Amino acid sequence: MPVGKTGEELSSFKQIDWDSMTFSNNLVFLEVMKNKELCKHLIEHVLHIHIREILYLETDKSISVRIDSKRIRLDVYVKDENDTVLDIEMQTTGPNSTVYRGTDEETVLRELPLRTRYYQSLASMDMLHRGMTYNELRKSYVIFICTFDPFGEGLPVYHFTYRCKENNALEMQDLTENIFLNARAADKTDDKELSAFLSYVNGNKPESEFTRTVDKETARVKDDELWRARVMTWEMDQKIMQKRYYQQGEKSGEMKKSLEIAKTLLKDGMPVEKIARITNLPVEEVAALA
Repeated sequence: MPVGKTGEELSSFKQIDWDSMTFSNNLVFLEVMKNKELCKHLIEHVLHIHIREILYLETDKSISVRIDSKRIRLDVYVKDENDTVLDIEMQTTGPNSTVYRGTDEETVLRELPLRTRYYQSLASMDMLHRGMTYNELRKSYVIFICTFDPFGEGLPVYHFTYRCKENNALEMQDLTENIFLNARAADKTDDKELSAFLSYVNGNKPESEFTRTVDKETARVKDDELWRARVMTWEMDQKIMQKRYYQQGEKSGEMKKSLEIAKTLLKDGMPVEKIARITNLPVEEVAALA
């Protein structure tokens, strides 16, 4: 039995449906992208960002510049031979975003632009150390691979750079770019590599040599007993920490008030996701009250 976990906590842990997990599942994506060749192909042939060699690759990288600042965990953090930094994120909503938990699409859509702003700022601060000059900042990309349309325009790719409002051809040249891929628009591009990749992320069968290779690696990862053990340990820790936190919180008047509000809103027929946002309770916690 893992240290610090009670029998009751372990017995409440649900069995993971490994077969339902796909490449777009965040934990699968992290493991598959540890393969440098696959990661390099994604960057060069799907995103069309030229790199000669990946010198540094870390998944689930944690960055925090101050003790009291919000810590972020980046999915896939890559540096090339020119110290260009690329942060590649898989963005999925619903219950399969990791293993159980999901965030409603409306919340994700609202947060994505603000998240890129914060990620870019922390990446820059992580890049620039004491005594260095601003000229030593290197190119940085934040790339979101979305299983939904992040801006509702039906485009397969949304590529943002800072531009002058008075002269749209004038770029700011701050060396930051934000790219959003829309898996729902796989048929809206003539780029065969991109189309095949987006279609695969959207849950369809692999159509290209690259996606077939990714699919084989995905299958290998899901069957890896050591990886499964890490996922189960991570997920169990998350669930137990969340449960313990809210068990402690139930003693406070604030938590009791949130639960009462949630019960009232449920009786009024309000959707569970919306109640969770209003009360700051987990979706699972609200659903359990129904």
